[in-house]
Amino acid sequence: MDARSQAAVDRFDPRPTPIRRGLAWMVAASSQALMRGANRVTLVDAERLDEARATGRGLLTLSNHVSLFDDPWLTACLSGPQWGSLRWIGADAINFFGSPLKAAVFNAGKCVPIVRGAGLDQPGMHFLAERLAQGEWVHFFPEGTRTRREDGAMEPLKSGFAHLVRAARPLVLPFHHQGMRDVLPVGARLPRVGREVIVRFGEAVDTDEGLADRSVEDLVAWAEEVFSSLARKSAEAGPAPV
Repeated sequence: MDARSQAAVDRFDPRPTPIRRGLAWMVAASSQALMRGANRVTLVDAERLDEARATGRGLLTLSNHVSLFDDPWLTACLSGPQWGSLRWIGADAINFFGSPLKAAVFNAGKCVPIVRGAGLDQPGMHFLAERLAQGEWVHFFPEGTRTRREDGAMEPLKSGFAHLVRAARPLVLPFHHQGMRDVLPVGARLPRVGREVIVRFGEAVDTDEGLADRSVEDLVAWAEEVFSSLARKSAEAGPAPV
């Protein structure tokens, strides 16, 4: 790990101070106002998320990534704005923790610095695995970056999430969303309003019942198949009824 990346990682501080709790609440609440007030979010099979969280097991949610603000704008709509209900999420160390000011903001957002190219034996990955082992919620974008494909097809999945599955054996709940590209098109500086976003949840899977024992390659193939199925269902369903 180079010196710049190490400095970014060293700025990570997960303590829920009062200031961080307050900032997290404000960001989550404003995200919900934007998405549910100025736009429309339809959750399909959302009870699957509620049921998974109610078990007290570690929960790893996975989703496609199309917009710069899929998180927190969309993920904030899946929980309350309180610190304890929000997810942990892996974030690029340089982009999100590259300065003390950025680190101050994203520490409050429960972001965890991940160094690209540094492999799996790094503090951020260990921290996320520990959170899952402690029964908390972690969200991961398995593509590793936003897709630029006009048809919304996902980029090939990276293997990071598979290693978290094998290390912590959590519940895994994939979901697929469409419409976030319309809320914040590529190159746009301000969000659009009056748009519709549809989130479709898959089945929650207890990876301790065999899935976590499969190879990394098998886990990636499994996730790709699940996302393909969810995308097809969303395409077949069309826009949500007004």
